[in-house]
Amino acid sequence: MSCTPKTEVETEDGIRDAHDCKCYSAVMRTYSAMSDEPRQVALYAARRVYRYHHPEDSRNAADLTVERWINAGHVH
Repeated sequence: MSCTPKTEVETEDGIRDAHDCKCYSAVMRTYSAMSDEPRQVALYAARRVYRYHHPEDSRNAADLTVERWINAGHVH
């Protein structure tokens, strides 16, 4: 069985690029400051900060954006 790599990556609408978002550093600082807490608690806090800055975003887009920012560079 062979595996053919995808040439195009699907993207989710509404996910913000970290480089274009002014709240990126606040979200990441919040997550880092909560590093002694369980991961889900730190993620929740980071999402709250993001949602404060972007109440217009859907919950799903906010969750995916924060997850992407936090996991950037951690893909194996």
